[in-house]
Amino acid sequence: MSDPEVVEGDIAIDPEEQEQEQQGRERRWWGLLAVILILLLLMFCIVTSVDVWVRGGSEQARFIARNAECLQCHTELIPEFGRADVHDPFAKRDCTTCHTKHGKVVSVRVDRSAGEAFKRFRTMLEWLPLRWFFSLTEGSVQEAGTVGAASSDQIQIKAKGGESMLVLPPEELCWMCHGDLGVKLSDPFPHQPFMAGRCGNCHNPHASDYSSLLTQAPNRICLTCHPFSEELAKQQVHPPAEQGWCTDCHDPHASKFKGILEARQRELCFRCHPTVAVMEGLPVQHQPFLNDNCTGCHEHHASDDLPLLDAPQPQLCYNCHPAIRNQFALPSSHPIGLELTCGSCHDPHAAQYSGLLNARNNSFCYQCHASFQVTYEANDHRGTLCIRCHTPHGSRYTPILRAANPPLCLQCHARRDFDENPPNKAANNHPVGPAHYDVNARKNLTCTTSCHNPHGTELNFMLRYFEYPKDGGCLMCHAVTPGKRVGIDF
Repeated sequence: MSDPEVVEGDIAIDPEEQEQEQQGRERRWWGLLAVILILLLLMFCIVTSVDVWVRGGSEQARFIARNAECLQCHTELIPEFGRADVHDPFAKRDCTTCHTKHGKVVSVRVDRSAGEAFKRFRTMLEWLPLRWFFSLTEGSVQEAGTVGAASSDQIQIKAKGGESMLVLPPEELCWMCHGDLGVKLSDPFPHQPFMAGRCGNCHNPHASDYSSLLTQAPNRICLTCHPFSEELAKQQVHPPAEQGWCTDCHDPHASKFKGILEARQRELCFRCHPTVAVMEGLPVQHQPFLNDNCTGCHEHHASDDLPLLDAPQPQLCYNCHPAIRNQFALPSSHPIGLELTCGSCHDPHAAQYSGLLNARNNSFCYQCHASFQVTYEANDHRGTLCIRCHTPHGSRYTPILRAANPPLCLQCHARRDFDENPPNKAANNHPVGPAHYDVNARKNLTCTTSCHNPHGTELNFMLRYFEYPKDGGCLMCHAVTPGKRVGIDF
């Protein structure tokens, strides 16, 4: 077999055939591109639709189908359905439940540029598949942007108009569904935003990540208008205030109680303070506690004085008991403000005994003065109340006596048994009183300086100094010593 003949020289190419081949390649390219676009369109349709159904459920799907005309401009609202709390009108009704229509149809010239073509293609890619899908699943949905063209170079599209108006004034709109809150406007203590109809100050009208459609976390939203940093810096902060749970105590809308409280102060405080609640039945009650005025003594948010007091003790108590302040200013007084507070003796809420005391009669005093109990209960004074001789707060006479000694003793003991004459006059009875000097105690002689202990001793007549070796207590002053002897020689 011979080799094929090789022809040398230029080969003629048919231009018409070449053009047809080029057109074929272009058609194949555009066909492939169309297939890719259709697949992308279909994929976007499926993904978007599934996302709507899976994340938002049928309610979201129906809402988008009903309000596609609005959402083609307000695309930012679609992700709102994925939030934790979605407003029912937003999810289950039409936008026009609350808003007036404000879109408009405009005729625009078709821009044949690549940029405008891409913009129109992107809009179609975003919306037409979703709208077509819901047209098949939820019924007919009119397609925006496809109204008949005015000419070959123009097309009518829907665009945003002016600002959307609410169907009612803001202060009335919410009452359409929340009529139960509308009646609270007559409450004497309304929250200012609520009274002014500014519901949007606290609530998102569409959806929120927080309960009750709040615009911020419940423990942060109140701080927008009510700065709290100074309170948080105090020594003690009320736990609800510290954690930001303001609505544990306050009604966010309005209340019949001062401070927009959810209930009367006692009822409200008892919810967290059951140990105080049981005192409600005690026979003696502190007036602020009885009259539902917990904040008369306590700060409701924070305080530098424990437990959440308006002022430190005893200054707080002096606000209502100014006369007591004067008693503690006397020369002899209980160490109030140092070792004791008013609460050391008095229950600030309620008690079983008069004076808001936590024990009765002398048993109350023995709580601090236990060393006196044994001897006092064994002597003749045992039937006498401590407050028969002592004042509970302060006195001009030491130790917190109701009167000077010996006049205090002579209120119960006959004066004939004592001699108050000056030393230069003869007397049959033992002298007593400021005219005589106690050489043992080195001060004016009274019933209790050296002779008697009013709280009792192991001796008869409550005499002191049992251990003294020389005739009991007498020789403390009347000892046999060189020189003159007391009561004998002068």
